Amino acid sequence: MTLEGVINHYPNSVFSFNREMGISYSMDIEDRNKVEVNMNYADGELDQAYQMIFVLKGKVKFRKRGKTASYGQIGANQHNLYRVTPGASRIVMGKSNDDVMCINLSHSFVSQYIPGSHPAHQKLSAQPDAEVPMMLFPLNMHITPEISAILQRLGSATSSQGEFFDQLMLESKVIELLALQISQFEQLGISTNPNQLEHEKRERMHAAREIIVNHTGKQLSLRSLAHMVGTNEFDLKRDFKIVFGNTVYGYLTQYRMEQAKAMLIEKNVTVAEISFKMGYKHATHFTSAFKKYFGYLPNKLRTGKLLLLMCLQDFSSILESLDLLAV
Repeated sequence: MTLEGVINHYPNSVFSFNREMGISYSMDIEDRNKVEVNMNYADGELDQAYQMIFVLKGKVKFRKRGKTASYGQIGANQHNLYRVTPGASRIVMGKSNDDVMCINLSHSFVSQYIPGSHPAHQKLSAQPDAEVPMMLFPLNMHITPEISAILQRLGSATSSQGEFFDQLMLESKVIELLALQISQFEQLGISTNPNQLEHEKRERMHAAREIIVNHTGKQLSLRSLAHMVGTNEFDLKRDFKIVFGNTVYGYLTQYRMEQAKAMLIEKNVTVAEISFKMGYKHATHFTSAFKKYFGYLPNKLRTGKLLLLMCLQDFSSILESLDLLAV
């Protein structure tokens, strides 16, 4: 209940809000490979919510209820934040095995972390018609290695550790994702928009990304990589940084380190095994790179103390945000 005595029916908790969200699936009559996903709040009275949508594999389109035309889409390795009316739109997945993560947020939750004076809040509130979905980015942004690692952490989380752990984990990680989305939004004003590139050039850069993150053999030169995707070395360096906000090797290092960290936390594998999987010939080279990137050695994650410290830091960020709101 608020100070004015009005009961807030919609919880600020991401965990509770998503648990109350009803989800239904249906097959597209014209194309059996397509799956339509409809999300609606339990009591049917919610007129505004937000959806953080991350597409790791495949492609999704968005349709208004009762319409066949799409009003937007998100491709592989892209994300966006939408303001929607639950039940008024559909998410259409191109294939049943596409990998998509959708996190629903209440208006009160988003307002806690994005003040009304922030350009992102003003952008999402610009359209007065609640039936018309609004998106934070005019065109979708790329999923960075940091975002990918958080999504993997959420995707591998189980309820075996208890509901409170699940709730705390989801809250902290969603805040991280929201912060990273807002950070990319703020950078749009000071950097080249990746969507200003021609579609063909953007597709080449996404192809280059797939090659470097999946390549496990001898290190590729920039010239070889450029030839593999049908461009030259100069254009590769320029366009890759425009699309992904980092150099080719900088992106690869970030990807490897975030993947290694996730494996150290989630999987029972040795540092030597992770070093090999990340493409390092010697474990010492991997540990040095890991320490340079994170500031601590990889075996420190195995002691449990650093993991506890990381969880406390996540929780502290939540408390600090609440303190700021109280002021």
